[in-house]
Amino acid sequence: MISAIYDLALTTGANRVIRGARIEHICGDPELGPEKDFAFGMEIVGTALEAIRTAVAGPTLFEPGKSSPSREAVHAS
Repeated sequence: MISAIYDLALTTGANRVIRGARIEHICGDPELGPEKDFAFGMEIVGTALEAIRTAVAGPTLFEPGKSSPSREAVHAS
């Protein structure tokens, strides 16, 4: 799941959460201009594809621009 509200996604049990940009622009930032916005969106989508290929033990946050998950959330139940 790509989400700008990643803490909520992690606490509700989504196994793979990719940190998105903003609520109104999950996979981009139009203020960056066309080329940088496209590159930023591709980085988020690339992180999502990497997340699909990564084995996880529970809810895990993936940060665009980093090669490994940044942290695993503790499930409350």
